[in-house]
Amino acid sequence: MKKTLLSSAVLLGLIASHTPLTAMANTISVAVQTIAGHKGSQAQPLIFNQDKQSDNTLSHWLFASEQQGLMLQTVSMTQTQQGMQTTAQAPLPAASLLVQGDFELLAFSDPYALTLDRKADRVRPIMLKEINGKPTTNILPLLPMGHFEINWICIQPRTQDGNVYAWFGGESGKSEQWLLGNAAHFSPKLMRSQSIPVNSTDCAIDGDTLYVSEPEAGVWQFDASPFADTSAKLIFPALDNQITGLNLLNGQLLLSDKNGKVMDGKGTQILSFSAPSTKTNDKNEVKAITKAQRLSLAVNANTSAQAKTATFAIYDDKNDRYLFAEQTLSPALPQALTQVSPQKLLATSLPSANTAADAQAWPTTIAENIVEIPAWVESAPSDRPSDTMDDPAIWVHPTEPEKSLILGTNKRWGLLSFNMRGEQVQALPSGRINNVDLRQRVKLGGKSRDIAVATLRDGDKLAFYEIDVAGKITEYPNQATNMTDIYGMCLYQDEQTLYVFANEKSGRIAQYRVDWQQNGPSITLVRDIHTPSQVEGCVVDEAQHALFIGEEDKGIWRFNAKADASTEGKLIIKAEGDLVADVEGISLYQGANIHGKKQDLLVVSSQGNNSYLLYQSTPPYAQVGRFRIGVNLNGMENGHETSIDGSAETDGLAVTHLPVGHGVWQQGMLVVQDGHNHLPDANQAFKWLPWSSIAKQLDMQ
Repeated sequence: MKKTLLSSAVLLGLIASHTPLTAMANTISVAVQTIAGHKGSQAQPLIFNQDKQSDNTLSHWLFASEQQGLMLQTVSMTQTQQGMQTTAQAPLPAASLLVQGDFELLAFSDPYALTLDRKADRVRPIMLKEINGKPTTNILPLLPMGHFEINWICIQPRTQDGNVYAWFGGESGKSEQWLLGNAAHFSPKLMRSQSIPVNSTDCAIDGDTLYVSEPEAGVWQFDASPFADTSAKLIFPALDNQITGLNLLNGQLLLSDKNGKVMDGKGTQILSFSAPSTKTNDKNEVKAITKAQRLSLAVNANTSAQAKTATFAIYDDKNDRYLFAEQTLSPALPQALTQVSPQKLLATSLPSANTAADAQAWPTTIAENIVEIPAWVESAPSDRPSDTMDDPAIWVHPTEPEKSLILGTNKRWGLLSFNMRGEQVQALPSGRINNVDLRQRVKLGGKSRDIAVATLRDGDKLAFYEIDVAGKITEYPNQATNMTDIYGMCLYQDEQTLYVFANEKSGRIAQYRVDWQQNGPSITLVRDIHTPSQVEGCVVDEAQHALFIGEEDKGIWRFNAKADASTEGKLIIKAEGDLVADVEGISLYQGANIHGKKQDLLVVSSQGNNSYLLYQSTPPYAQVGRFRIGVNLNGMENGHETSIDGSAETDGLAVTHLPVGHGVWQQGMLVVQDGHNHLPDANQAFKWLPWSSIAKQLDMQ
């Protein structure tokens, strides 16, 4: 029978029973000697799986020992129950040594185990695989020396991109997220640094959420997605607490303190550990626990839906032993273990419900299902920190599409251009430009020109540029507007006339006609339109003469783009459901092939949840797809092949249906601003990917 593994997100082990036990009182007095059987070994079991043999259930433990190394121990339930039901001195079978070393701390997710090598003061990754029914190990290179002492490790498997990540933290208020690679390739890279509370004691991972405990304040919550920002939220305030362990059950946070008390996320006590005294043979004499560490738990397999039990475990550091408590789940406790990606040592999958009744009785929590599509290219980063990069535009080379360019605004400095490999080509110090758009083959001054326009916040002006056939950008004199706090913009070509729609934070949108006078462009205000509040991103569908503009907190408006049309608009897509404010960049992909039918699509940045949405550009404006841009282990950054991160908090974006290269690039591309550049931490940049990868991942073809 194939074995099935469950893994805890914290550092102590799990144990499971084959048959349900009688519901216990609130205070439980059970103890088992240190599994390694060596006083002072600080063994830390982490994981187990179950294998039914006749009427026995085997529990397979993996733990780290300071005196021996990485250990694997198989214990029958009979032995475990004997140890629990007699005394703390009942020995358990000896463990087998997998990797010799001086280890402490442990985290596991198939196929990686992470432990702290005490001699090197560095994290030791170990790959575990099953060959012919036996575990084999591959000792991987130590991770680089950190800049802080590591006191806790959490491991984070992500089904969204198939990669495994890890978190290391310490008492100094610093932590790091590392990308370890996927199940087939170990390619560790520093993802990002994260400030955490000083003196933090433990961590827990639930999908893309990291929890960290702080003795002075309580439990903090962080976004653990690889493209997240560094914000934190105090979800369990508790001044001067004694929390030493964290874990999750069905997405609900459970806490343990140094006295062995286990609480839910509201502070309600679930159970309390006590243990037989080590100074007497009287097993009925219990002693208070004063130095409990960590918390592990698991819903026990092979128990009925009506009498589900869970086993809780803590480590009694003062007496160097593990304490286990069996608890029948009740309305006071969460009803199932959080569903995670399949994790195994000698297993292939998580256990499934035996019956439909079991499945209904023991539901699982599933993370938000948003497809993550890897970025392909990352531009050279901004020359300065903070919020600098803002909005891109795509210039398509007239004869050699692989020589196309990405124009991008550095809103503290000027306009940049990048080649398709992400390398910076030009930098024009125009000033504080915010949004940029361009049109190619526009008739101005008796000549066909490629024209780019940007909003210039210095003096509330419009900056004009021309791009020649080789991609070289030339800047024209700025054009003054009558706007206050100019912000976003987009272009509109109505037959042979070019217009600029520029907006300001008040919600005012001004339409300017572009003319040509004395070897340069000039502008004339033709009308104003308005939305109730702040707008920025916009795009014009010239086939419909439709202006689409995002009111950041409310949604997407549609106006008639013609200069002599009505100024009345309509809110066609509200910022609700999948579209999470702020509504930012908006662009138009023409002629998307969706299951054999051609459609023009609005591509929208849903900044509030780091995602992108596709909508029909005609009524009923139905949503046809949503995705995030994620990590690529084999991407290109600034002209060099390397791993690159995804994108987050995107402001501006641009899309084209025209070829920008060969192969996958023949259907065009999407480029976005990345608000948080990681892998490793760096200044802001732009990310892009071929449209064909979006169409494939969203099954649109």
